[in-house]
Amino acid sequence: MTFGNFTEAKAAEGDVGYSVQANIPANQIDKKQTYFDLKMKPNQKQTVEIDVMNSSNEEIQVEASINYASTNQTGVIDYTKNDLSKKDKSLKYPLPALATIPDDQKLLTIPVNGKKTVQVTIEMPDESIDGVVLGAVQFKKKNQTETKKTKGVSLKNEYSYIVGMQLSETDKQVKPHMNLLSIKPTLINYHTAIVAKLQNDQPVIIKNLSIDAKVYQDGSNKMLYQTKKADMTMAPNSNFDFGIDWENKPLKEGKYRLKMTATNGVETWNWDETFTIGKKDQDLNKEAVNLKQTSQWLYVAIAAGVLLIVLIIILVIRKRKNNQEK
Repeated sequence: MTFGNFTEAKAAEGDVGYSVQANIPANQIDKKQTYFDLKMKPNQKQTVEIDVMNSSNEEIQVEASINYASTNQTGVIDYTKNDLSKKDKSLKYPLPALATIPDDQKLLTIPVNGKKTVQVTIEMPDESIDGVVLGAVQFKKKNQTETKKTKGVSLKNEYSYIVGMQLSETDKQVKPHMNLLSIKPTLINYHTAIVAKLQNDQPVIIKNLSIDAKVYQDGSNKMLYQTKKADMTMAPNSNFDFGIDWENKPLKEGKYRLKMTATNGVETWNWDETFTIGKKDQDLNKEAVNLKQTSQWLYVAIAAGVLLIVLIIILVIRKRKNNQEK
């Protein structure tokens, strides 16, 4: 797991004008790490601190929030989510439910070359927890979104620092377990695809995850599409949409079969499920870019060619009959 003082856009301290540092407590499991890796107990209450230093030549305001770990569409752990309504249903103890920041420290005003300290209070539940609770404290400078224009396209960069937090109580080894929750047609960056929603329903990180997905017309053994990806990671108790490329071809109405294998090198999961692309799903084709539509004129030309051949055959047969009668 990679944690510590990094930014979403990999900006250097000079770019964002401030830095953060976690004050590592005595119950840190791995003291070489710069993120919080804490050994906790049931019902334990503890406050940890993070220093925020302003290295710019002006006063700044920095927002602090507590986020839970999720998995994004590329199979990378994301530490920027805090909307609990969007968490995976298997996530019983999201970090924002266990850790809090005082209201007066959620927005820090830091003078030039000054420092402010954020206190994060952790309150563990009464029951013992196996596995890990994973999340982070995120710091973003207020009103610091940077807009750049590249070839007429506006790009917005928002820099932030992430200080990871991993909480564990027992040394019990928790086995990961994956589920295939759903399959549906969609657009990914305006390109036709289907997505298979995959879930890790256990409080453990899945590392070195490889997935091989194949799509067939239902009832046929001829593979239509295949997507393979490796070196992915899933956050504990999270889900993500694994995209299967439709190779810029239209989504056609019909029944299909998805055969998919996922493995972390130790555990392997296999699925063989049917899914349907409905008539309404084909509306996605109208929004897709670079779609390889089969030309209607091609069908017309083929039909005309077949008709011409039939007519020639009929004329030849009639001519032979006429010659025989004479």
